[in-house]
Amino acid sequence: MIRSPVPALRSRDRMESLPRCGRLSIWLAAWACVLALNGCATYSNSFTTIEHQLEKQQYDAALKTIDKQSKDKKDHVLYLLNKGMVLRMKRDFVASNESLEAAKHEMESLYAASVSQNALSFVINDATVSYAGDDYEQVLVHLYMALNYLELGQPYEARVEAQQIDIKLREIEEKIPGSKFTEDALSEYLSGLIYDELGEWSDAMISYRKAYEAYKKYQVNFSMPMPPMLQFDLVRLAQREGLTDELGRYEKEFGIIPAKRNTADSDPEGELVFVLNSGLAPIKRERVIRTFAPPPSTIVNARRRSEYMNSGQPTPPVMVDIALPYYESRPNRVSGARISVSGRQADTQMMENIDAIARASLNARMPAITARAIARAVAKGVIQESVDRSGQNRDDPAVQLIGSLLVRVATIATERADTRSWLTLPADVQMARLPLPQGTYDVTVELLGNNGQVIETNVFPQVAIRKEHKTYLSQHTMP
Repeated sequence: MIRSPVPALRSRDRMESLPRCGRLSIWLAAWACVLALNGCATYSNSFTTIEHQLEKQQYDAALKTIDKQSKDKKDHVLYLLNKGMVLRMKRDFVASNESLEAAKHEMESLYAASVSQNALSFVINDATVSYAGDDYEQVLVHLYMALNYLELGQPYEARVEAQQIDIKLREIEEKIPGSKFTEDALSEYLSGLIYDELGEWSDAMISYRKAYEAYKKYQVNFSMPMPPMLQFDLVRLAQREGLTDELGRYEKEFGIIPAKRNTADSDPEGELVFVLNSGLAPIKRERVIRTFAPPPSTIVNARRRSEYMNSGQPTPPVMVDIALPYYESRPNRVSGARISVSGRQADTQMMENIDAIARASLNARMPAITARAIARAVAKGVIQESVDRSGQNRDDPAVQLIGSLLVRVATIATERADTRSWLTLPADVQMARLPLPQGTYDVTVELLGNNGQVIETNVFPQVAIRKEHKTYLSQHTMP
């Protein structure tokens, strides 16, 4: 039997007969519902395919998948960051820096969010705002550009990026009170290496001192000890610069006796600097939490609030569900690496724990994220009450049900956590340094498991070492 369309038409006529405010609330709810359901999958869920492609070293395939995500303008910074890092994994350092440079400029322009975007995030969720990068991500984009320049043999260009890191860190300290990421130890140490190679000893010593102070904070904030190679650099340069008192403090603190300088050496060596980017940074997930919030009526209705106060009864809170982000670490089979060249060996040392830094950064911002989520829940409750009251003024229960149902569905569907982050960053960065005579060498890299066993071996052929210069070589490993 074919049903007559008349009842549907009558319901539409009844909808048209609603007051304008009631119709507006319902249509806004319907629009928000459609918008939310179209993008109900979180950003982190969209990365699964890329992660599998990176595991198989299918970099071109990963780049194609990343390109498909470039259509969403609010995530354009992430598109550029991930593209730049995958190009770096592919060892296309020039193209990598082009992408990271574009990301850097867009991050700077988005750093001060627009009023309209803030309003949209308040009404729907934080993921509706254009992503400008977390504080540590805004620093690490400079770090990886510097590393790209160093692998290209361009230390002066790398020095420019290193100088910009200091500017960005000062900006973070001013604009994000309480941030634990006001000093980046690896960036400071890398700056010291750059100045060291360029013969700018005073600037190198300043950077090594800054790295020393940063690693002391890392030990407190991220449970990460100071790398021994920095200790030796501080002793070596303090000796070179004739800083007797400072040298004495370092000798006592580190238990290092400075090596005797051989000024008669007429054939100084070069150095291989190996950088291991191990694993992938933690991934953001969302969890739904039930918490108490002020009832919507007591916020928008002064008369009702006054009635509660006059009656001597406490204002009853209401239960609301809010979605909050949290970090989930990704398993990493590689604990370190050993490099071997012509009978000489060196093990990598932990220089940066990005997993721990990302967690600390999110923890520092959680009070503000939670407050916004609760405020959104209350605001949506206000809309719900408005629609319910509009429906109660009508004789048609169908219209009342439609409007109330749409708002409830939209409220649930739009409450999503912002799970965006730079997902192609490594979980940690390690470094090994090996002095070598001038020449061309095959570099063997053994990846080590948690028990120190060799789980993979790679050979980088024909790596050129020049006297009194540093040659940078890097490798990325996947979970």
